[in-house]
Amino acid sequence: MTHDTETFGSMSPYCTITFKGKKLKTKVHDSGGKTPKWADRFQLDVESPTEEMILRVWDQDLTTSDPVGFCKIKMSSLIINNGTDDWHMIYYDNKPAGEIRIVSEFAPEGGDAYANMKSEFDAQEAQLR
Repeated sequence: MTHDTETFGSMSPYCTITFKGKKLKTKVHDSGGKTPKWADRFQLDVESPTEEMILRVWDQDLTTSDPVGFCKIKMSSLIINNGTDDWHMIYYDNKPAGEIRIVSEFAPEGGDAYANMKSEFDAQEAQLR
């Protein structure tokens, strides 16, 4: 991350994910600074590849949390090829504030759920054009 909220010392960052009105939170990486690592795993119930999640990175202080950056991520970018391992740019005040790596795994229920979801997504995109 390039945005640092601390003048002295290291940031203690954590992430929140907002998806379909639910909020998930990683553990705080104490003194993680600009290069924190998390091993938290979350399971999201994806109904459509057009859905988005909002990922926010925060720095936890004694009484408050300061924003470090955020990004919106379409589910389509996480479910392609049954999962991805990719970097996503986070922004603070509409300026790049660093990147966050997300590893996803897409395990659809039912035999052809992904094919149905993809064709539904393609049909929706065709309508938009």
